[in-house]
Amino acid sequence: MAMILEMFRHGILLSCLLFIMLFSSCRGSSSKQEMRQDVGVDVVQTFTTDSLKYSLDSLLCHSEVCIDYPTEGPKEAIEAIRAYIKTTLFDETPPASDNPQEWVRAYCERSIRAQSQSMKQMGTAPVSQYDGPEEGVEIRKVWQNDRVVTYEVYRFSYFTDGGHGEYSEYGLTWRLSDGKRLDEHILREVDQRLYVHIREGLKNYFGVSSDAELKEICTVDLSLMPMPTFPPYLVADGVRFHYSIYDICDFEHGDPAFTIPYDVIRPYLSEEALELIEVHSPHF
Repeated sequence: MAMILEMFRHGILLSCLLFIMLFSSCRGSSSKQEMRQDVGVDVVQTFTTDSLKYSLDSLLCHSEVCIDYPTEGPKEAIEAIRAYIKTTLFDETPPASDNPQEWVRAYCERSIRAQSQSMKQMGTAPVSQYDGPEEGVEIRKVWQNDRVVTYEVYRFSYFTDGGHGEYSEYGLTWRLSDGKRLDEHILREVDQRLYVHIREGLKNYFGVSSDAELKEICTVDLSLMPMPTFPPYLVADGVRFHYSIYDICDFEHGDPAFTIPYDVIRPYLSEEALELIEVHSPHF
């Protein structure tokens, strides 16, 4: 009988020890999970947009706008991109409203008034209804992964009277976690080795095969290889370089653009950029 009681006591003690070990193990797993969340490991960021389009005609003037307005995502990133869109549409005196529908309408209305006023001051009339002044802007999301989102901006204006008009196109990349715009933080310090890849990208754009042919097109010293007015930005298959009109060539050659693949440009990327691209597969 004493032996049975002794075994019983040992059984209870063993059960208690097993319970304590199991409980401690569960708490340890929970703490590790919280730490993973704290340091942001493998955290998927949701970012969605709504495309808003608006156009307006008055007499012979035309204006149009299209934006991909952030609707869901990390708070700081949404606020940063919304603020950028607003200031891009309105260089001065932006509307007080936070309603993007009112933004696109106000942009077109202001644009039409400005075009009409310019025509009146210059005493210029369009040759035909197809030759009137026009202006517009597109701010579109072009790529994202779990930690970064990239927009491209296209602006154009055409007055009339036989002019060729003006336009610009460039891209911007934001980090989703805190809304930081990367701009100058994508590449390491630029060196001669990267210039070789940039020249190859320009050759492909212009459809030439030699440095001599490229030199005939460009108006700058290719040995110095100037960077675009607007910094390069991240896209699905690499880093996009988009030169503005007159950056490196005459207007007739346009605004050269090309993408250097990630497997080529990786040695020249900043640690910050590497952390943003070496994650989950892109959404599109």
